[in-house]
Amino acid sequence: MNTEAQKPEKYERRQGPDVICRAFSWLAVLGWLLFLVAMIIAHYAKPEMDTGLVRYWGIEIRDEWHPMLTDLLQYFLTFAALLSGLSLALNRLRLRRRSDHLHFNIVLLLISCLSLLLYLFWHT
Repeated sequence: MNTEAQKPEKYERRQGPDVICRAFSWLAVLGWLLFLVAMIIAHYAKPEMDTGLVRYWGIEIRDEWHPMLTDLLQYFLTFAALLSGLSLALNRLRLRRRSDHLHFNIVLLLISCLSLLLYLFWHT
């Protein structure tokens, strides 16, 4: 009978991170860069803030989302969501060992992109 102490160690065949494991990191970085660009576009696309000083001086402001920038924002958010979804799918296929883990930042990116897309859908 073999006991736990007598079992031979399993041979680790992985020599280091392979192409798919490296792709997780690059997809995450690319997704977050797209999200950052989308946030910069959102800053310029959103309606301008109506303050008391603006009303006092009678300055005209834009009270709606900028149509062209909003479309561009939706494209960037959609592409970032697709990248994070692809990364999650690849990561799910690779989760075979106990030492493998799910990348939380990609889940956070997917949730952020989808929630902002829903916000744009309801408010534009």
